Amino acid sequence: MITPRRRRILQAVGIGLGVLCFYLAWRHGHDYIFPEQFVVVEQGKLYRGAWQKPWPMRAIVRDCKVKTILALAHPPDHHLCKQEKALAEQMHVKWIHIPISDTRVDQNGDPEDAISDQLDKAAAVLADPANYPVYFHCHHGLNRTSMAQIAYRTKYCGWTFEQAAEEIDRSVGLVKVAHGPDYRHMLAYYQNRVLPERSRAKAGGAGAAMAQGVSSSQTAIK
Repeated sequence: MITPRRRRILQAVGIGLGVLCFYLAWRHGHDYIFPEQFVVVEQGKLYRGAWQKPWPMRAIVRDCKVKTILALAHPPDHHLCKQEKALAEQMHVKWIHIPISDTRVDQNGDPEDAISDQLDKAAAVLADPANYPVYFHCHHGLNRTSMAQIAYRTKYCGWTFEQAAEEIDRSVGLVKVAHGPDYRHMLAYYQNRVLPERSRAKAGGAGAAMAQGVSSSQTAIK
């Protein structure tokens, strides 16, 4: 005979299992239907997010008229890369893979420079109007995607590191990780890659202006 107390326990367990089943079904459907971590960076030009299932990826490409997908995670032989490359081909979309990983090293064995090299390539893709609109992503749509966005903002838009980091913080948040690259690498990137390039450009502009001034003076004297 089932006592009232036992009946209440069984009901509670049943309700709990029902809620769990509902959550799992919703989570599964959510992953396959709704875009993950999708953010508009520049309307009509740049969109970012996570690695998407085929259905939401097709929706992003269709709704945003995406011309280029830039993937920033996983090695080339990873099954997700193979699947997304094939999907891009089906949708007649350009697929570019620039994996940003702390396990890579440059010719001198420096992983920090290797990451910055990859970020330079990613930023160039985001800055090229021939690629627009672009959907760029890593696996979770957080660390590597944010790094590429900061590289683009600082190298091609004239933003400071602080301005670029603030934009990230307002949208998806600045995330620190114990293993792997995150936005903290970008301060070194800004100091070692962006600022020297700006100084050279400024010096070159001043030199050209001075040369133009001298030439004008000589022409006036003649």
